[in-house]
Amino acid sequence: MNIFLLLVILTIALYVLKSYGVFGQFSYKLVKPLKRSRTKIEAVIKFILLTFSIIAVLTTVGILFSLIFESVRFFEKVSITEFVFGIKWSPQTAIRIDQIGSSGAFGAVPLFMGTMLITVIAVSIAAPIGLMSAIFMSEFSNKKVRNIAKPLLEILAGIPTVVYGFIAALVVAPFIRNTGAALNVEIASESALSAGIVMGVMIIPLISSLSDDVISVVPQSLSEGSLGLGATKTETILKVVLPSALPGIVGALLLATSRAIGETMIVVMAAGMAANLTVNPLEAVTTVTVQIVALLTGDQEFASAKTLSAFALGLALFITTLVLNAIALIIVRKYREQYD
Repeated sequence: MNIFLLLVILTIALYVLKSYGVFGQFSYKLVKPLKRSRTKIEAVIKFILLTFSIIAVLTTVGILFSLIFESVRFFEKVSITEFVFGIKWSPQTAIRIDQIGSSGAFGAVPLFMGTMLITVIAVSIAAPIGLMSAIFMSEFSNKKVRNIAKPLLEILAGIPTVVYGFIAALVVAPFIRNTGAALNVEIASESALSAGIVMGVMIIPLISSLSDDVISVVPQSLSEGSLGLGATKTETILKVVLPSALPGIVGALLLATSRAIGETMIVVMAAGMAANLTVNPLEAVTTVTVQIVALLTGDQEFASAKTLSAFALGLALFITTLVLNAIALIIVRKYREQYD
């Protein structure tokens, strides 16, 4: 038994020595100056990165062209003027002409108005809270408080949106409705205000965390120079730190706004699906993303105007997001040139 164990150990040892010898010879050949292995490896890595970059760009282009193609089919059935300027949204078309509701209304203005209303409420709540908390953690708190506060704040980002929807539907909306009843103010059971408040809480971590990271990387020499000239801590933050970090803060606000625009579950559970053209936050509204989900859910006829309208809404939402990105890019470039 001992002899057998010894033979096994010798076999393994010989195999290891042989393997290391082969790999050692191979490695020795690669490290010769004429082989330029480092250049070849860099070329391979560059090719891999370029390939994935092209895939990302082609994916975006493919999504855009698919939206355009299906939107063109929709606008062959419905006038683009009615879609852009129409104030009534009722896409309940029938498959046969003799069915009730064979003609629908495809005015997208109420959808975009509801999207803007909820987004404005959410950003109005999240922007000051998130920015102020970022300033506190980066400029006023000590390291111990920062290490506790920041992870606790970022926990909000890990909560599923359906949980926020339950909170909005079961806690926030009834509270707002009961408060309105106590003040003799009529408030709908599902309102833009309740959805906007909960959505604002949801996007606070985005603004806070990103703004904190941006403020923290502002050169310390700028703050020290301002304080050395006699400015107070508050004046230094308002006139030196925040302007220097403005490009990153704008990016954080844009990301949070895009997150609010694309949210669906909270709106469904707290604001409803009624396409009302209103700017009253106490009434029920709906958003573009909610309608896209509703139009593509269930057994639908893909060639009908009702289904194709989802692609037109998606294209309009894509253009809206593109315009927001362009505005943010202009702001970033303006202040980046000033503080470089």
